[in-house]
Amino acid sequence: MKCYDEDYYERHEDDTPDRCFLCGDLSEGGLSVVRHIASMKMVHLCTHCMTDRMSEYLLDNTRAWKGKVGKEEVEGVLKAFKKG
Repeated sequence: MKCYDEDYYERHEDDTPDRCFLCGDLSEGGLSVVRHIASMKMVHLCTHCMTDRMSEYLLDNTRAWKGKVGKEEVEGVLKAFKKG
């Protein structure tokens, strides 16, 4: 299955995790990791650039969870949602 293939999540060679790939600004609100549709490579975008270029980039949430960081919180919310 592709979601477990590390090569499927290739980062763009010019991408840096602390700056928006398009505008280069440091984002205080955080950056989203998105897939550039044309190249299929992952990049970091600020909210403004993601909104302006949403036809060229997509959120890719197919990556499998790794480790336990944050996983318990998500599982707790899912259990509460299913009960209620």
